[in-house]
Amino acid sequence: MDIAPAFIDETGILRGSLSRNPVYGIGLLVVNDPAGLTDSLYQLHFSFKAERSDKRRQLRRSLIREDRSPSAEELDRLFWSTRHHEYRFSELNPHNLQEYVDLLNLFFTYRDVEFHALLLDRTQPGFNLEPWGFDEWAAYVELTCELMEQSLTRDVFAILDMQEQPKSASFRMEDRICAVPQVAGCLRATSEMSVFLQIVDVLLGCVQFDWRDQQGLYESESRRAVAKRNLTALIKSRTNLEPGEPILSQETGFRRITSPFPFTVRLRK
Repeated sequence: MDIAPAFIDETGILRGSLSRNPVYGIGLLVVNDPAGLTDSLYQLHFSFKAERSDKRRQLRRSLIREDRSPSAEELDRLFWSTRHHEYRFSELNPHNLQEYVDLLNLFFTYRDVEFHALLLDRTQPGFNLEPWGFDEWAAYVELTCELMEQSLTRDVFAILDMQEQPKSASFRMEDRICAVPQVAGCLRATSEMSVFLQIVDVLLGCVQFDWRDQQGLYESESRRAVAKRNLTALIKSRTNLEPGEPILSQETGFRRITSPFPFTVRLRK
């Protein structure tokens, strides 16, 4: 392909509580040959939905056969089974961990992709939005362009997770993104429309989680934290990092991984 799709998502906020959102990040996934990976990912997605629907039918039959009302957990399962399934790192927990493991194990079997991330630690002394005129929207757009300019090695069509442009914005996001030399076009899309955007969300979530975890910001015994730590450990194992090795070192502020595909993370200072 002369032009490859590039999927972009962000995590965190640039204003607000530092204790709840100390890290802001943008992730970029370039899929050089999307055909085979697209088929495999959506087969996994539809197989999951079919399995979930089957379990829902079994539960309904059990409730009818036993002539009883569902428990709170069973009632949630009945409704949960009919919802649109979307992979989001924020929703990772011990109950759905295996689904995320299956997704990433499949994703890491492909080599013709690359992932890049840019992190901002808002707790760093002197951090503020002054370089972007204290404009959160402008900062998001410019940081996205910065990540692409530093990472892209080929022409891409950018698909960005949907962000509503403020009415007061002095420029159009699409114009600024397409001004990046290797961007041939772009559009904004909601994440449920693309499993690739969801993969960016999950990978970026693991990167920022590991950064915070290395600083002791998570309760070790929290069930959600354990699930997220386990998924992050999977990424480390698939990129040949040691279990206790940080994805992004506080000393260097940069990580470049070349196998099984290009994977870089940079801390913006």
